[in-house]
Amino acid sequence: MKFRILYIFHLTNYWNGLYLCALSVFFLQNPTLSIMKNFSVLFLLMLCISTVSLKAQAPVYFDPQALEATVGVNDSAVVHTVLRNVSEIPVQFSFTGLTSREQGGPDDFGYSWIDSDEPNGPDWAWTDIAETGIPVEGLGDDMVAGPYEMDIDFPFYGENKNIFWINSNGSIGFNQQLLPFANGSIPTNSNYTDFIAWFWDDLAIDTAITRIYFKNFEEKTIVQFNKMVHYPGTESFITAQVVMMMNGTILIRYRQVTENFETNSATIGIQSYNPELGLQVSMNETYVHSEMALRFDLNRGFITSVTPSALTLQPGTQETIWIKYSSAGFNPGSYEQELRCVTSLPDFAELFVHNVMHVSSPVTAGFRGYITDAATGYAINEAKVKVGEHQVFTNNNGYYELPLEPGSYNVTFSKNGYQTLTVEDTTAVEGFSTLDVALSGFYFIAGRVYAGENPIETGFAYGYKMLEGEVVDVFAEMVGELGWYEFSGLAAAQYITKAEPGPGSVYYGDYLPTYYGDVLHWEDAGIINLTGGTDDAHIHLVAVTNAPQGPGSISGTIVYGLKSEGIPVILQAPGGIAMVTYTATDGTFSFPDLAYGTYQVYAELAGKSVYPHTVSLDAVNQTASEIKMVVLANEIIFLGLADGEIFETEPVIFPNPVTDVANISLSLKKPAVVAVSIVNPLGKIVATERVEVSGQKNITMDVRTLPGGIYFLRCEAAGNVMMKKFVKQ
Repeated sequence: MKFRILYIFHLTNYWNGLYLCALSVFFLQNPTLSIMKNFSVLFLLMLCISTVSLKAQAPVYFDPQALEATVGVNDSAVVHTVLRNVSEIPVQFSFTGLTSREQGGPDDFGYSWIDSDEPNGPDWAWTDIAETGIPVEGLGDDMVAGPYEMDIDFPFYGENKNIFWINSNGSIGFNQQLLPFANGSIPTNSNYTDFIAWFWDDLAIDTAITRIYFKNFEEKTIVQFNKMVHYPGTESFITAQVVMMMNGTILIRYRQVTENFETNSATIGIQSYNPELGLQVSMNETYVHSEMALRFDLNRGFITSVTPSALTLQPGTQETIWIKYSSAGFNPGSYEQELRCVTSLPDFAELFVHNVMHVSSPVTAGFRGYITDAATGYAINEAKVKVGEHQVFTNNNGYYELPLEPGSYNVTFSKNGYQTLTVEDTTAVEGFSTLDVALSGFYFIAGRVYAGENPIETGFAYGYKMLEGEVVDVFAEMVGELGWYEFSGLAAAQYITKAEPGPGSVYYGDYLPTYYGDVLHWEDAGIINLTGGTDDAHIHLVAVTNAPQGPGSISGTIVYGLKSEGIPVILQAPGGIAMVTYTATDGTFSFPDLAYGTYQVYAELAGKSVYPHTVSLDAVNQTASEIKMVVLANEIIFLGLADGEIFETEPVIFPNPVTDVANISLSLKKPAVVAVSIVNPLGKIVATERVEVSGQKNITMDVRTLPGGIYFLRCEAAGNVMMKKFVKQ
C-alpha cells in the first residue's frame, strides 16, 4: 500500500483527481480498512475541493506564475514562462502594456504605490521597535527633530539619503523644513520638498501617551510613531511606522487608527526635491485604517520586452513567453513588477506573471561556468543556478554568470529531470570564480540474483556508490520475485552491488554474500559505470564449499567502533573451499572442526581494504585463536602480525594504560620512514607523525588531550602495517 499511495500522490490532473476522490470513498465504505478511515475523510474533502477549484480556475494560465533573475548593474537577463490553454476553444492573448494591476502611479520618476487592500499588495506586518529603538526626544507641536543618521544609503528620487528629520505634522523629511499644520497636495509645487508624508495633518504630541522611536537595521531604517493625536489633543490617536529600505522601497504601516480619529483631513504621499515631482496617494479623504500597509516602489518597470507580444492558442496547446529584464538606471536591490496579459475569455480577461529582478552590487564577483550532463557530457541549457534570492539560467551552451558580492555561498544547481546539486561553502572572489558542475539524471540498476541456475525467491541486495575507490553511499533493497533487485533514482557514478539469500530462502546457508562480478571481495567486484538505466547487473552467488572436517579451528575478534556484530568473515582454502560466518555481539567469530591445511581468513566490508591473513593448521598447531582485526575508516588491519621485510618485532607502547605521554619503541630490520598514528575505535586518526627509523628507536607522543578510552597504535612503513591496542586513562 505504501508504494501505491506514493504513486497516487503524483497524479495531478483533473480526472486523476476524481479518481483520488473515488479512492477515498472506497476506503470510507470499507470499515475493515479502519486505519485509513479517518485519513480518508480529511483527504476526500481536501482533495475534492482542490481538484474542483483547479478545474474551475485554470482554463488558461502561466506555468510558472512567478519569475525572478539576478542581473548586474546596467545589464539584462531573459526569463521565460509557458502560457497554456487547456480550454476547449481558441483563446487570444496580448500583452497590452507592462504596467501593474491595482497600483497608483507611476509618477514621472518611476515610483508607484499599492496597499494591502489590493490582492497583490504588501502583507500587513508590524515590527515593534518600542523596546529596542532609540527614543526621539524634544519634539513638540509644529516642530522638527533631527538630524538622525541612517546606517544605509536610502535612494530617494535619485539621491542617496543617510540622514533624516522627524516632523510633528506627520512626515519624515530629508531637510530641516517644517511642514505646516495645514496639509497640501503632492506634488507641492512650492518650497516644501523632499519628504515622506505618512499622515500630513495638524498632529500633536500628547506627552502622556505619544512616543516616537527609530532604529537602524542592516537593510532598512524604521521610524515608529506611537499614538499621535490631532491638535490640540484628543482621546483618539493613530499609530504608524515608516520603513525606508536600502533598495528604495518605502513601507508605511498603520497599526491602529482609533474609531474617532479623523482620517479625511490628511495628505499621504512622497515628494521629491523637485517641487513638480511627487506621488500622492490620498488627500482629504477617508483612506487609512487599522492594520493596513502601503508600499511605494521605485522603478518597477524593468521589463523591456515580451516575445511574442500577441498570440492565439488553440485548445490544448501552449507557447513559451520570453521576458527581458533590464537593470539600466537601477541601484543594487530587489524590484518587483506584474506583467499583465489580456485574454479573449470573458471569465479570465486578465492573467498576471509576478516578476522579481535582483540587481547585484557593482562589485564584479560571483560564479560562472558550465553545466553539463554527467552521463553524456552535453551542455544543459535553462538550468537554474541559485544563491539565496539570486538566480540565473544557463544559455544554450550551458554557460552561466551569477554576479554576487565577494563572500562564501552555498550554490544550488537544478533542472527538471536532473538531480539537484548544492555546492556548499564555496567562495566568490572579484573577477568571478569558475564553478563547473555536472548534473545527473535519475537512473537505475537492476538485475537478477541466481543460486546456481535458479533465481532466489527472497534475499537482500546492497548498492555501494564509489568515488575514487571509496564507498561514499550505501543503500539496500529486498530481492523480489524471480530474483530481481532494483536501485532507482541514482546519479551518474560508479557503483558496485552485492546480494545474499534471506533467512527465509531455501538457499540460505548454501550460498555466500556475492558481489556483481560473482566474487566475494568488494575490491574484485565488477564496477558499474552508470550513465543510464541498466537491467543486466545479474549476480550469480558463490556456493558454500565446506572444508573437510578435522580437529582444527580458527577463531578471533573484530573491533568495529561501537558495533561489531554481524560482520561477515570469509574463510577460503585451495580447492575452491569458501565458507562464511558472522561475528557475535561481542565481535568474536569461529570456524570449528577444520581439517589440517592452509587457509586464508578476512573480514569483508565494502569500502574497507584488507589483506587476507594466512593460517596453517597441523598436528603441532591445531588451532589459530586470538586473531584480532580492527576496522578503520578505509581498511581492516590484523593486530600483532609482524611483517618479515620491515618490522623486526611488533611496536611496544608503554606504559599501558597511558596517561599523558605514550612511549613507543620501534624495531626495524632495515631503515625506513614510519608513519606513527593513533586511531580511535571508530577508525579515525586523532594524532600522527612521521619518523625515520634505522634499527631500533624510541619516540614519544603527547596524548594528554585525548579522552579516556581504547585506542590503537598504527605503524606503517613501505606499505607494511602493524597495530597495537592500548588504553588512555
